[in-house]
Amino acid sequence: MIISCYGDSNTRYYLGDTQENGDASLSYPAALGRVLGESATVHNCGYPDMQTDFAVARFAEHVTALRADVCILGFGTNDIRQPDADLSGYLSRMETLLRMCDEGGVRAIVLLIPWFSEDYCGIEGQNRIPVWNAALRALCAQWGVSVLDVYSAFCADPARYYNETKTARRHYSAAACEAISRMAAEML
Repeated sequence: MIISCYGDSNTRYYLGDTQENGDASLSYPAALGRVLGESATVHNCGYPDMQTDFAVARFAEHVTALRADVCILGFGTNDIRQPDADLSGYLSRMETLLRMCDEGGVRAIVLLIPWFSEDYCGIEGQNRIPVWNAALRALCAQWGVSVLDVYSAFCADPARYYNETKTARRHYSAAACEAISRMAAEML
């Protein structure tokens, strides 16, 4: 089985305090690869600061060209934090990604938008997360796509599940990545 973990900085394993890529072996794609062993090849297609417009434009390169059987999509944090955040545009682009997976015979799994601290983009941005996640969950239900609820799983313990200690908490820690890999492996 070939798996493309296609997402933003949380897929890549990014260190918010230093603004640099972290040790890729600590990412959830690497952890998933360890859990699944030789039964799967897992690709980390994580790109810091990318939004869903990037995801749609580069889908062929990061999913189709890899001949992925499964695509775990993790986009939304960079869309939702924009001052002019547009839920309908986000959902339209996510639906395009789900359609592209479906048309290519690729099983999609979607990560909900994770929690981030209020000082990342203000209370308005943080308050959007449950609304956007409810809409994303409904879209996935329409498409019959599995959802990994990384929001509920990690929001209660930011010190454990986010790697920042000096800046706004917004990037998964190694503990979060291990948890995501176990949740994804159970779905697979």
